[in-house]
Amino acid sequence: MVVLHGITVPAGVTPTAGDIDTWVGFGFTGVRLAVPMASGGRFPATSGGPVLDGAGAATTPADPGLDQAAALTRMFTDRGLRVTLRIVPSSAGYVPSVAGLAAGLERLATRFRDVPGLLGYEVSDGGGGGAGLVAAVAAHDGAHLLWRERPAPFDAASTVAVNDPTGYLVGWKDGSAVSVRGLVASADAFGLSWFYDVPSPTGGTVGTAAPVGLGGAERRAPAPPADIVRPYPVAIAGVPEVLRFDASRVLTVAYRTAPSAGPPLAAGTATAISVPAWSYPTGYQVQVTGARVTSAPGAGLLCLVSDPGAARVEVRVSPATGPAVTPPSVAGSAGCRATPAIVPAGGRSPGPDGPRVAASGDDATEEYSGPLLWLLPLVGAALAALLLGALLRPWRRRSGPGPGWSAVERPTMADTSAGGD
Repeated sequence: MVVLHGITVPAGVTPTAGDIDTWVGFGFTGVRLAVPMASGGRFPATSGGPVLDGAGAATTPADPGLDQAAALTRMFTDRGLRVTLRIVPSSAGYVPSVAGLAAGLERLATRFRDVPGLLGYEVSDGGGGGAGLVAAVAAHDGAHLLWRERPAPFDAASTVAVNDPTGYLVGWKDGSAVSVRGLVASADAFGLSWFYDVPSPTGGTVGTAAPVGLGGAERRAPAPPADIVRPYPVAIAGVPEVLRFDASRVLTVAYRTAPSAGPPLAAGTATAISVPAWSYPTGYQVQVTGARVTSAPGAGLLCLVSDPGAARVEVRVSPATGPAVTPPSVAGSAGCRATPAIVPAGGRSPGPDGPRVAASGDDATEEYSGPLLWLLPLVGAALAALLLGALLRPWRRRSGPGPGWSAVERPTMADTSAGGD
């Protein structure tokens, strides 16, 4: 099971290598990239986007904006970040028709269907035409899905992008620190992926707005608020049971090693946990039962391989004075493949290439079944409201076999406020 944490890149913004280093160091694993579309489903070049020349500029001459989006996507996926493409209007006041969106999605899907590292395509749900838009994507790209924005079933002031029955969080209420802390804590406790988007002073979000006019300050990459930077399991080699991050910055993760359905995981499959230096400025210590740590001390990506015969693994990460946290060089769980394996006494080596990692699509050669690998189900409105709607009170949910969290302890708002979590 894999959960994404990511950021939205607005139209007309070209992040620097330093920006991406920061995101990877924060533990982000995805990018939601705005792609401006004009009438007729065309994609014009965007001021502030990558400047293309040579072969890159000639790929789709009628839609230079697609070439800019491809260049940005490659920039992100080269660092292990997964990318979803969000269509936005090319100018303020322009509202795409259903026919225009369908035409644009056909061009987008044709251009990006074979691009590794892509999650899918996203549009606003305001225009309707859902079945036709889904068909427009499916006719040209059978590997990726269309995600449509709508109010979150657990909080109408928040927004999710869904492809029933799965989805991820994209709208952050009023963007206040209290709202952001509460939503991040709730999403993490529920195992829901999210992409942060900066609220716009005119309403909506910056990432879904039309490109802004000239002005260097307006084109800077978004600065993530401290409230969304927190440790979390990027990939779990098993069925998650407990996720808790408290006001003392102690992260507790527990999971069963045997999958609830399907074939067993390969021996040596690693669990990957993001441990950002922001959360542990003086270092961290790890207590684990049922598994061995295979990453180096102070690694920003904590890697664990379960002990032979262990049915359950529990990990506790807490602040300590020790080696400074070293940020990973690439996003996601791929960093666990390069770590030397520590073999338990009497156990088997995971192999000459180090431990495997829980499947996350980090490799273009891995079997891929679309974004369902990353995104957990959004339950029905009534149940979701019960689980997530009341951000001010803790909850505990127990479930039967399946990919969701069970026995999850959700932080209260007081917990998430203390210490800036």
